[in-house]
Amino acid sequence: MKTKLLFLLTLVAGSAFADVLEVRLWKAIPGNSAQLTQHASEARSIQQKLGGQVVVATDRQGRLHYATAHKNWVEWAAFQEKLQASDEWTDFAQKIGTAPAATLEAHYLINQVAPMLPSKVYQVYVWEAYPGRRAQLIESASTAQPLHEKLGASVGINVDQMGRVHYLMSFDTWGDWAKFQDADPTDEVSDFFAEFYSNPPGKLVEVYSVTRVD
Repeated sequence: MKTKLLFLLTLVAGSAFADVLEVRLWKAIPGNSAQLTQHASEARSIQQKLGGQVVVATDRQGRLHYATAHKNWVEWAAFQEKLQASDEWTDFAQKIGTAPAATLEAHYLINQVAPMLPSKVYQVYVWEAYPGRRAQLIESASTAQPLHEKLGASVGINVDQMGRVHYLMSFDTWGDWAKFQDADPTDEVSDFFAEFYSNPPGKLVEVYSVTRVD
């Protein structure tokens, strides 16, 4: 267990071998939802030409999630340089800056402890560790991962620049998600959560229910 935990902490510290994400959450200005979606489609098209791996999704709060995935932070930095050197991207940025369709609600830079690009639908549980217990929270997420995967979820574990843990469960359809919710928990799952909540290492601060649009 100690070796496993040290490996996780190495990834969280920003190892060059860790997959990374940059995620922006946009809230449309009233009356501009369609324009925001169009802007996201244009941005994705430009960034894909530059080699970017892009996921666009919407959550049940009406926000648009725009994420780019990179092998490591060196590749993330190289991608930023490509954007800066792209006339097409510069023109696009100027266009949306002149007449913005949305406001930026959140911007995450994320180390993927357990890398995974989501399927069509997914939920993200954002946990904030209590002081001195982030390592324990990450270890608990790592323990929960195979238990949830046995029940039909695909699981990713991410840590953002503020040290919060994003636990992502992904499904092909909301029907699959519903079956997962209705399934009777195994003894393993019940035992895990009984122990977890007897002395939790952190608190749940936000939940996103998200549908990919690409």
